[in-house]
Amino acid sequence: MIFLALGALLAGAAAAQQPTDRPNVLWIDIDDQSPWYSSYGHNLVETPNIDALARQGVLFERAYAPTPVCSPTRSSLVTGSYAIRIGAHDHRSGRVPGYRIHLPEGVVTVPELFRAAGYETYNASKDDFNFTYDRTELYTIGPEPSEIPSWKGPQGGGNWRDVSEGRPFFGQMKVAGGKAVANVATEVKALGLRPVDPAEVPVPAQYPDIPQVRRHIANHYNSILRTDHQVGELVAQLRADGLWESTIVVLFSDHGSDLPRSKEFSYDEGLRIPLIVVAPGLPEVVKAGTRRTDLVNLMDIAATSLALAGLDAPRFMDAKDIFAPNYRRDYVFTSADRMSNVIDRVRSVVGPRFHYVRNFMLDRPLINWGHREMIDLAGDPDDSSFLTIRRLAEEGRLTPAQAAPYGQRVAEELYDLENDPDEVVNLAEDPAHAGVLNEMREALAGWIEDTGDKGRYPRSQAAMDEITERFARDWLRSPEFRDLP
Repeated sequence: MIFLALGALLAGAAAAQQPTDRPNVLWIDIDDQSPWYSSYGHNLVETPNIDALARQGVLFERAYAPTPVCSPTRSSLVTGSYAIRIGAHDHRSGRVPGYRIHLPEGVVTVPELFRAAGYETYNASKDDFNFTYDRTELYTIGPEPSEIPSWKGPQGGGNWRDVSEGRPFFGQMKVAGGKAVANVATEVKALGLRPVDPAEVPVPAQYPDIPQVRRHIANHYNSILRTDHQVGELVAQLRADGLWESTIVVLFSDHGSDLPRSKEFSYDEGLRIPLIVVAPGLPEVVKAGTRRTDLVNLMDIAATSLALAGLDAPRFMDAKDIFAPNYRRDYVFTSADRMSNVIDRVRSVVGPRFHYVRNFMLDRPLINWGHREMIDLAGDPDDSSFLTIRRLAEEGRLTPAQAAPYGQRVAEELYDLENDPDEVVNLAEDPAHAGVLNEMREALAGWIEDTGDKGRYPRSQAAMDEITERFARDWLRSPEFRDLP
């Protein structure tokens, strides 16, 4: 792929800044949330504020994150590039002393492109990018500190009210999403809403129907009630400040829920996300009340946001403008590599009907966390769906599909999303599906070759040291750490 020089890129963006009525662009960033909204056909909870956005814009029913965890996804969003192409594929890495990941020459971030075009820029969400950068180059508002020796990155700052008069803005703001759910039912009740009763929730076939799983699912539904309320408040502020008609709003989650086989794992439940785009000032392009069922990569919001603002997307981007007349994705490709202290490599291909998953490291189970990590994820061990399911798997009390993440892995998985949305029936060895299996296998091989998939290569000693220095030894369960002194 041909990369343009950084100076030429930014100069080109600046040259496009002639109009004085350019729209604002606001990304509303939701953490860890599956699209279990009423506008997406889920009727257990009502999401009136999100539904109102959907009626005023375009709802994408089949949008997928490029990775099932936040930092590689955010790295892709902010560059419009596959994480495996730019070397940002390992979750929470590359921003600590002694181990720095730098973007390839010619690759710049979306905020820099907007800034070069005369926009004020800020990020009131978290950065969480897997590469080294200077915040003062990305953001005009709230950029300090500029160089953060942190593996997670900073919580951002800024608000559209900080923008200079007469200047358009590119902003990123967050709502709570699926994190911090320990007391979410109490929070929901305080908002005057009825919390979801665990007895009411559906339990997908990939999970055992046990109290811990029901509580986990109910907490996610309650997080959606909280999210909807916060989205309503944010939109009301935008309207009260007179910015609604001049702002493009993009609502999305970085990946799916935090259920045991969701976040960090390349299944539909970890990859499928909500995506709604509203642009009151561009009714001919973003047509109110539209629902789209075509395949969309969440990364596409990078090129789309630039295009809606009248700016060209650089040639290095893998992202596409989802409102372009010729927009089309036959497949969405996804990757999952190192997840903090756990090393893995999984690639997947989502098609119109089928989902193909390729597991490259068969010498470890899918769920490769230790006991301490699971306690850290769960909070209370006695209420942990993670720990309880693992114990049931060890006791042989799960169905084969439920137990699969804890046992010997298979190289290939193929699921019929139309007839098996929970992905519990692996069709990879079914002769009747050999044709679609081979087609998707070849598509994946082509993507790996095109991107130069950096996850194929061994990690440097510096990269391994970054893991061993940050995590306790009894957290390091991947085979690469077996010979540690």
